[in-house]
Amino acid sequence: MSSFLVKALAIGALAVPTFAAPSSIVKKSQIINTSAKQAAIDLCGTSDNLVLYDTPWIVYNMFYDAAGSVGTQCTRYDHVETPATGNKKIVWSSETNIEYVKATDNVPKGYAFVGLTKNLETTISGINSIPTTYDWTRTNTTAFKGNVCYDFMTSDTKGDSTSSDAQELMLWLQYEGGQLPIGWTDGAKATIDNLFGTSWKLYEGKNDDTGITVHTMMPVKQFEGSFSGDLKEWLEALVQHGTFKDSTYVNVGNAGTEYFYGKSNLNATLGLQIDLK
Repeated sequence: MSSFLVKALAIGALAVPTFAAPSSIVKKSQIINTSAKQAAIDLCGTSDNLVLYDTPWIVYNMFYDAAGSVGTQCTRYDHVETPATGNKKIVWSSETNIEYVKATDNVPKGYAFVGLTKNLETTISGINSIPTTYDWTRTNTTAFKGNVCYDFMTSDTKGDSTSSDAQELMLWLQYEGGQLPIGWTDGAKATIDNLFGTSWKLYEGKNDDTGITVHTMMPVKQFEGSFSGDLKEWLEALVQHGTFKDSTYVNVGNAGTEYFYGKSNLNATLGLQIDLK
């Protein structure tokens, strides 16, 4: 993950009503402050995003390696579902059309995601639950390399998501095209059993670009279009592994799709929130 992506995740996930874009990207992006009643919209700029203030979400089109890519990426906000019972869900999609280039086939190009804006900067011990449902369909019309995942940032320091003391946590649900996590060459550091109905291989390694250690969990059996659970169980599994203590802060949380190349459409419905004690 690039240093720009880490910084942008921090900005996006902690968006508040006074949210402002970094001056370096104002001309290349539009930042829309709105409510869940916002009409459907396509976000196609390199860092276009949509803050839905009466929900816990921001929708983000993060095409962070646009300069090194041949093609386009758009993230579409469609609508928010409010069921009679249960939590709100957001309906969104991502469309990518990135040409395969051999020299950069192993370089991630971007990340389309829905990020949390509420109840962050809280310790794991202060969180009651992180209920989530993630349903998706993907249609590829060329070879595609990328994944469907959750991406969280934690630190012993409240609000820190960019220093080398922060830690990035990735939970890959589905992946294809030969994508491998940071730390793959060193082998799995642990196997986490009986979590969300399957076992997971944990890979750990430092992102040389950011200095941040990335902890990626890959399922032994991939999820085929549907996932649900309490993500606090994921964090607690890493506490038991010794990745951090339950006093660490959850500073960033999101769900999305990371990609390298290919023409692909992802249609998704996501429920994700942090409930405090």
